[in-house]
Amino acid sequence: MADVRNHLSSPKLIEWLQSDIFRMHGFIELYLNGRWIKATPAFNRQLCELMKVAPLEFDGVHDSVFQEYTDAGQAYMEYVNDHGVFDDVPHAFIVAGIKQAYPHLFGEGASANINQGSLQADIEQ
Repeated sequence: MADVRNHLSSPKLIEWLQSDIFRMHGFIELYLNGRWIKATPAFNRQLCELMKVAPLEFDGVHDSVFQEYTDAGQAYMEYVNDHGVFDDVPHAFIVAGIKQAYPHLFGEGASANINQGSLQADIEQ
C-alpha cells in the first residue's frame, strides 16, 4: 500500500477529495525467480492512451510500478508514502487511512457521489 500524487488528475476529482494525494493505492508483489517484483495493474491501455502515458510493461524481472512522466515529459505519478507490504488485504487499515485523509466523505451530510461527467472532457480542459 502506498499514497501517490497524480500530477495529471482531474481538477474535479482533486476538488472532491480536497487533496491531490490518493491514499491507499494498492500494488502487488510477485515472488519470481527468487526475488520479489512489484507490479501495478491499475491502468488499462485505453486509460493510458487517454492520459498520454505509455502502458506499463511487465517483464517478470524488473519492478513495474507507475510511469513518472507522460510521453511529453510532464510529471505524472509520484509515490509519497509507503505503507508497507501485507500478506492479505488490510481492510481496517485501508478504511482508517481513507477516513483520516478524506473525513469530509464520511459521516452526516457527506456526499459519496462525485458529480457525473466525462473524464475525457476533464482531461481536455
